Amino acid sequence: MIHTTYEPPSLEIWLTKALGYSVLSPYYHSFAGTLDLSGTERVLDFGSGSGALSRHLASALEESGGHLDCVEISPGWMEAIRRSLSGFDNVSFHLGWIKDLGLPDQAYDAVVVHHVFHEISEVELQEVVQVLVKKLRPGGRLLVREPGGQGLSIGKLTKLIRRAGAYLQHANTSEQALIGEYFDAHFQVPPGNENLI
Repeated sequence: MIHTTYEPPSLEIWLTKALGYSVLSPYYHSFAGTLDLSGTERVLDFGSGSGALSRHLASALEESGGHLDCVEISPGWMEAIRRSLSGFDNVSFHLGWIKDLGLPDQAYDAVVVHHVFHEISEVELQEVVQVLVKKLRPGGRLLVREPGGQGLSIGKLTKLIRRAGAYLQHANTSEQALIGEYFDAHFQVPPGNENLI
């Protein structure tokens, strides 16, 4: 299957970074804070984009020996995030389709997905969710934030992720200036071998 992605022009990258690293920085920082990271985890950031969230994740993991793997399918965004996070020694960068990257299964304490799932076609989303859940260790968490009004509801996402083998811990909807409505949903892989289907 050929996976296509929207490739942003340089002006879009510049504007997104300018906003994400200034007036919207508290939005990303607060989301990173809700993830309850101890700092020792191995975290996969799926669809890292401009790195506006990734830098807060890298910072939270830096002091205690945690590691961040940034995954991005767009060469333009990957170049931007490499520049943005060049000062961190605890970050690895992976360009390409998640299934083809060779990242190990059951290796991550958390997978973070911020405003990405709604951009993926319904045909491919089930495959993406399956792959991401497989990357999690038993007891690992899938942490998602998605914009409202984009056709992807908490209920729909929960069904997809449950089929992949993780369950919903909690979810809530919020609204914020400049962002609009969005929802947070935290999922977890069972710590044992329970079958959720």
